[in-house]
Amino acid sequence: MRLDSLTDYTVVAVKGIYYLPEESDPAVSPEAIELIFKESGSLDLTSGTDWTLRIEKGDWPKLPKWCYPPDEWAYRDIPALSSEVLGKIHAVDKQVNGYGDLVQIELQFEGGSRIVAASGESLTVTFTSADKD
Repeated sequence: MRLDSLTDYTVVAVKGIYYLPEESDPAVSPEAIELIFKESGSLDLTSGTDWTLRIEKGDWPKLPKWCYPPDEWAYRDIPALSSEVLGKIHAVDKQVNGYGDLVQIELQFEGGSRIVAASGESLTVTFTSADKD
């Protein structure tokens, strides 16, 4: 899926993909997030082993194939996003590193909320609510 085509989609839910053996740590961030679309389908965002941002077609409600063994992985709500209604994506901004590799994406929603996913040693997800601007 091309990044510029995301503005045609409405996000109805965002789920974190967590590696269960690490989940007991309250500071642990999700290994990936899955954007679930009203129109059908989903999209996974995660850090690659080279610290670039990987974007791949999701298979909600099935876990990505790289979640192995599957019984050690699970979808979980992301507390800041669990009750938020995001709606239609209004704009997509991307950031690349010095080599032209994608390292961050910012999704801006029609209501003013934003999600930023950045790669690195682990995926970093920040959320700004339209109510908190």
